[in-house]
Amino acid sequence: MLTIYNPGSDKCDLLNGCYHKNFLPFDIEKKYWKKVTSIQDAEYISVHGHDIFSLEQLNEKIKVIKSFNLNPDQKLIFLHIWHLDNNWTDRYHYLFARKVLEQEIPNPFVIVHTNLACASELYYDFLWNRQKVYFTDYNSIDLKNRLYTADADIKCFELDTIKKLNDPHTNVRKKFLSPNRIYKEFEHTRLKYRKNLVDFIQDYKHDGYYSDPQNGIILSANDPKLNHKLNQGGWYPIDNLLYQSSYFSMYVETCPTSGDMDCQYKSITEKTWDPLIKGHFILPFGYRGLVDHIKSYGFKFPNWIDYSYDMIDDDDARFYQFLDSAEKLLDLSYAELEKLYIQDRDILVYNRELFWEKPYDLLHDKVIKFFDNY
Repeated sequence: MLTIYNPGSDKCDLLNGCYHKNFLPFDIEKKYWKKVTSIQDAEYISVHGHDIFSLEQLNEKIKVIKSFNLNPDQKLIFLHIWHLDNNWTDRYHYLFARKVLEQEIPNPFVIVHTNLACASELYYDFLWNRQKVYFTDYNSIDLKNRLYTADADIKCFELDTIKKLNDPHTNVRKKFLSPNRIYKEFEHTRLKYRKNLVDFIQDYKHDGYYSDPQNGIILSANDPKLNHKLNQGGWYPIDNLLYQSSYFSMYVETCPTSGDMDCQYKSITEKTWDPLIKGHFILPFGYRGLVDHIKSYGFKFPNWIDYSYDMIDDDDARFYQFLDSAEKLLDLSYAELEKLYIQDRDILVYNRELFWEKPYDLLHDKVIKFFDNY
């Protein structure tokens, strides 16, 4: 086992923020990591890395690290579990932060990331691991106050049998589900595409569930008290009933632009994992090759959804072709969708089961390998 510094789950400091909130990777892999409360006894020290791209906060973090007078063999793990992207200045900020750390910190260190595909750092599929543990292993881990899910409880992640509701008394049935997280105070290319998707949906809005928080249209969570947070940036699964009374999810992923194909930022998030867990077919828009990336995990896709847009280089052209695929689906009748659902329900069952069968992405193994080659 590797020893990792953790002064206590109830502790918060400038080094790692709140330990219970940010320590999920090590708690998932608890049989590989031994927590020690004395920093001098730790082989590895986890550092909350969300804020290291801010020079002021980076300098503050460096001061804290220096104050511990670490021995030269102790190693630092900066957990930057966040989304970097092609069309922000993220690459510059990352390179600058790394240069400052190299100059100021004598200890070996690594920046752990979820989607910085071109860096020589450590790629860790935290978003897969988080989804897997929350939905398939929630009884073994305390979910409360974790990263992104501050008010969540087990009820948010319990699963029902894959089924479709068709109550003749209430006529509860829709074709699609489309969550669109659009923030007023936040500018990003994905918001442009999400707004365009909402505009496209207007001609089909009676056939689906969709969110448009800026105009007061929200989706419900399994726990009603989380409805506002679900639609304003917090991640909580959408109510099971919405999945059970619709057939497919269409959405814009977090990283929608392709950028430099030799140095591409890629990330698959809960926007994709949730509908696959909940028994939906999916129509995702993201960077070039997103669908192939999802398939690389082992997921299956039906042959009656047109995914040809996925390999188009130009982002705007790929989006408009994505809308063409969406239109083809929306033009199907409810009877046709029901028939296709029955025909390919085994795909949905297979995709859900994959979350139990596919193993965690082990940070432990990657950390050892990284520092062996340091």
